[in-house]
Amino acid sequence: MNFIKKIDNLLEKLEKYLVIFLFSSLVFLITFNILSRNIINFSYEEIYEAAPVVVLWLSLTGSTLALKKRRHIKLELLLRFCSETCRYYTNFIVSLFGMAVMGILFYSSLRFVLNEIHIFGSKGSFSVIFPLFFAISFFRYFTWMLYDYHQKGRAV
Repeated sequence: MNFIKKIDNLLEKLEKYLVIFLFSSLVFLITFNILSRNIINFSYEEIYEAAPVVVLWLSLTGSTLALKKRRHIKLELLLRFCSETCRYYTNFIVSLFGMAVMGILFYSSLRFVLNEIHIFGSKGSFSVIFPLFFAISFFRYFTWMLYDYHQKGRAV
């Protein structure tokens, strides 16, 4: 369990650095493009093309961080009135379902990325965020399941 926690914490640290880098890059690029358009009357098309990709990477990386802290969308109101045992099994089922969905989407996204690279060349490699997102999400659901199981064992 300690090894998995170390991996999870390392992933979290890398994700935080990536979010900071992506957000800073986005702000810098957009600001630079606005200033260059207003000052020298020239705008860079590459920045307009890159901005949605950076936003996509930023949003999916932020989503994995939300999954790490269990701050994603869930029906907490219903679980509040359940017993501890019911919550444990509900979280277990949600984790299994999440792992299954993320595993299927991971496989599909790998095929998607290969198709994008085949069609668009090196520009298609920017879509690698999709399999990364699904792989990390799968890992996060797996760590929840282990963490909940580990905590249940201590409570007994």
